[in-house]
Amino acid sequence: MPITRAVERNSLSLPSSPQKSYNISSHLSTQYEDADSMEEKRPSKRTSDSPRKNSGSVQKNATSASTAAQPSRRQFNHDALPPTRGRSNTDVQSTMSASNNIKQQQANIGGSGSDKTVNHNYHSHPPTGVPSKLKCMLPTTACQPGYVTPSKLFNMMGYGLENQYLFMLAHYLYIIDCRSREKFNESHIITAIHWEDALNGTVYISIVERFSEIILYDDKGIFFNTTTEMRRVYNRFATPGTKACLTLSGGFEAFRTFFPFICTQTDVRSTVDREKFLTIYPSVVIDNQLYLGTGHQATNWKVIRDLKLTHIINISVEHQCVFPDKIKYLHLQLEDMEDVLLKDRFDETIRFMDSAFQNPSNRILVHCNLGISRSTTLILSYLMKTYNATLLEAFKYLRHRRPIVCPNVGFLRQLIDYEFELFSHAYSDPNDPIFH
Repeated sequence: MPITRAVERNSLSLPSSPQKSYNISSHLSTQYEDADSMEEKRPSKRTSDSPRKNSGSVQKNATSASTAAQPSRRQFNHDALPPTRGRSNTDVQSTMSASNNIKQQQANIGGSGSDKTVNHNYHSHPPTGVPSKLKCMLPTTACQPGYVTPSKLFNMMGYGLENQYLFMLAHYLYIIDCRSREKFNESHIITAIHWEDALNGTVYISIVERFSEIILYDDKGIFFNTTTEMRRVYNRFATPGTKACLTLSGGFEAFRTFFPFICTQTDVRSTVDREKFLTIYPSVVIDNQLYLGTGHQATNWKVIRDLKLTHIINISVEHQCVFPDKIKYLHLQLEDMEDVLLKDRFDETIRFMDSAFQNPSNRILVHCNLGISRSTTLILSYLMKTYNATLLEAFKYLRHRRPIVCPNVGFLRQLIDYEFELFSHAYSDPNDPIFH
């Protein structure tokens, strides 16, 4: 990827929707916990793509009619789905409270800061009586334990713990540059601190405990061939009782190749500086191809330009398609409600994406309002169809890249129906806790 501009001043795109309010205060930083390198607890609350418009029963007439037409084909009981929960948008403080219970979520998806490979052999040895299927072909990531890929770090900088705007707080990620001072001053990952400043007590051990992740990087990031400076930093911050440090795979050079717009000469540390200099980007689903994000990101030209987006799938009634002269759109004006028949638009969406990807330089952003339910459902259907993935395989893959994804119960049922259509068997269990 060619080098583009560094992050600009006043480029922050914060939500302007009246239904959300972000009240950020300094005491919240003490509540951070390890989001990827430790096993996570399930959050007690989730956000949704849009304000809840219907908190009634899961059994909606439209969906019931669809499933009733094929009673003999179902090998699972839709009535066994848990009751609908009234999910609603939350502010940062409630999200931070939820983050204290997030460990179990990542444990369920087998994820860690080291960007573990998705288990694509989930159905290689199915139980007796369960038909086998072709191997899942979802992209895998070759990354050693204790390392994090550039795309994983980029996503961590975007999705926060359970809320994408937490990166604005100064104690979310502690990124330490272990290169020379000269190289650091020339360009570094935004918000990074030079290793000499870290060792000289600019940030004390007691404060480091507040961070969710500690990331170290040098020039190349070669596996198990760290520099003397990196070993000194690691030994300082990896003492008993502190968090394990993660190393950036490929180092600064690899990160700058993928994300040059996240590199800067500016020293950005405090919350005030972050609000001036940072832009929150969509999550990478497939490198240099597919992204999942919010409506506000889709209307921010800096995001469009930096990611070199060419196509946008807008599945919302909250946001307009604002760049029709520069971007090719597919606009599905649907709400985040359990009885919306989103499954009827799967084929149309997949054709749109397949057509775009015929040109390797094209890049697609799929968004709804918050990038949690509607857009997640469409991307899951694409991954299932294109990569021969069951719903569970596709969901684990996607949640590892964006932990806040969570289709509503009606969309989940439609995805399980779609799985049956693709593979003539329902491999995924709708009652699996990972979906809820």
